[in-house]
Amino acid sequence: MEWAWLLLLLPVASFSGYALGKQSSAKLSGERVEELSKQYFIGLNHLLNEEQDQAIALFERIVDKDTDRFETQLALGSLFRRRGELERAIRLHQDLSIRPQLTPEQRCIALLELGDDFVRAGLLDRAESLFDELLLMDEQSEQALRQLQKIYEQEQDWRRAIAAAEKRARLGEEGLADEIAHFYCEMAAIDPATADEHLKAARNVDPESVRVALLSARSALAARDVVSCTRELDALIERDAAFIPEAVKILRELAAIDRPAAITSLQQAIKSERGVSALLAHAELLAQTDLKAATTNLRDALERSPKRSVRVLRAWLQLSKNDGERCEEETADLNLTLSTLTEIDKNALTHRCSQCGFGTQQQHWLCPSCRNWNTTKPMPVL
Repeated sequence: MEWAWLLLLLPVASFSGYALGKQSSAKLSGERVEELSKQYFIGLNHLLNEEQDQAIALFERIVDKDTDRFETQLALGSLFRRRGELERAIRLHQDLSIRPQLTPEQRCIALLELGDDFVRAGLLDRAESLFDELLLMDEQSEQALRQLQKIYEQEQDWRRAIAAAEKRARLGEEGLADEIAHFYCEMAAIDPATADEHLKAARNVDPESVRVALLSARSALAARDVVSCTRELDALIERDAAFIPEAVKILRELAAIDRPAAITSLQQAIKSERGVSALLAHAELLAQTDLKAATTNLRDALERSPKRSVRVLRAWLQLSKNDGERCEEETADLNLTLSTLTEIDKNALTHRCSQCGFGTQQQHWLCPSCRNWNTTKPMPVL
């Protein structure tokens, strides 16, 4: 059951019961107040018993009888939207927004709800026009700005997303620097020719941005600028060890250009990392010149921490397979063990969103599930 429905309707029921009581001498008889109060609590009981259809039907009847209750109709429209009944939600909120007796504040609230309906229905053009209208009515409308920014993000209109976020910041909203930096990074990823310009703007907004460091390192790698590449990655390793697995991907490529520089950075990463990505990459490079030393390093790591990940065990067995001669039966057993470990690890999640728990095998700067920026990180594999 969606408990948010109940939480939404409890204050509505309380407020409505109070308001009806206040108005009883002027508008309603005592019997009318009592009847409506009973209906509200019957509806809440339906929700508690997960009888959602009955609850919706009852609240619709209440709205029909009690058309001047703005809050009740607003709640009903929100329930329609949560259930995916978007046409009903749009129709209700449209009718509500044009009622002449609404105050300016109530009209803004109804339009915001209608805009939410349009967004959920994928009618982004209509939603954008409506939120623009709201800004003309109230330039301080942070909710309209926030919704417009979300629309620009879906449309990948990063310049307008930046403008909306900057206006929110000017209105006093905090914590937007990382989002603005991500928008500049998106622009850098789209157009390599202006990437440096956008990355510089992103760094000015958020000097501690992990994504800026990674993109700058990759840009330096493309230009074969080893010094700049390692400088960016070394700073990142010091700043946020959680993203070492992403840095290791670039260091693996750097090894093809400057192997000693890559090994040095990997050794620094091994000291800082909670997981194993740097350890495995270092062993892989070391094995190219000293197989015995690479095998010993992984074996020592397993001895220090017997609960090390499947990946370390698999890498150690793979290197051990090439280190010395074995009979045919031993080789077959080793191959079976390796294939089993590979299958176990194949579908393992490597990244998780701290906001909604969404798991994935790649880095998403914008969580595909909850649509929050900067909440997905590599998971430490111990």
